[in-house]
Amino acid sequence: MAHDPRGNEDAPRIDAPAPRPHAPVGRDTLVDLDETNDVATRMLLEQYGRPLAQGEILFREGDAANEAFLLHSGRVRLLKRVRMVERSLSVLRAGDLFGEGALVDGAVRSSTAVALSEGTALVLDRVALRQIVERFPQLSERILTQLVRRLRDAEDQIEVLMLRDTQSKVISALLKLARVSPGTSAADLSVSPVELSSRVGLDIETVKRAVQRLRDQQYLKIVGERVEIPDVDALRRLYTLLGSKEELRGER
Repeated sequence: MAHDPRGNEDAPRIDAPAPRPHAPVGRDTLVDLDETNDVATRMLLEQYGRPLAQGEILFREGDAANEAFLLHSGRVRLLKRVRMVERSLSVLRAGDLFGEGALVDGAVRSSTAVALSEGTALVLDRVALRQIVERFPQLSERILTQLVRRLRDAEDQIEVLMLRDTQSKVISALLKLARVSPGTSAADLSVSPVELSSRVGLDIETVKRAVQRLRDQQYLKIVGERVEIPDVDALRRLYTLLGSKEELRGER
């Protein structure tokens, strides 16, 4: 069944806190150029800022693309129509750049963007973005870092989608999201059913059942608004075991 782009998320979040309608200027916002540079931030918001209403459709897949968006506060979901069903691609938060395809001549929107909460975004055409980058070089560095991270996430997602086993898909995505340091035995993360669903290419109910199964097997804990992985190595071993079983089934 297609997601309703105008409503709240399709299912209660596993983990994340309720969004604040307007995030304060801080390190989580890409437009925060410097902790003491509130004047510059206000100037950008006054010149390019646009308020977002919950359920507002910012653009639709197939529309002509003329402007990119830099999310200052709130959350936005990207959807893509696959055959007759709309699938969630990602849920964006403060600091995320999206719709950047508009910076290419003749581009059309490759997805639909819907505001999941009230918020604010900078709306930038190519000229405006170039002027901002030239004036605030630290902002261009953060945008570049984000684009590199997005490429890495896309590569991770391709790897997950190549797996056939549902449980393996979910475990692989969780392990990649955790990204624990060497020698660390536990991890915790924040991810919603919608976000996890978009990463593994499965419907939300299937993802929730897989997470519940991992919790019943004590590989995961849901603590308050976060997901804890008590023993990352144990989850990795389970992932390897599932992969071995899949290979044996493939040989028969």
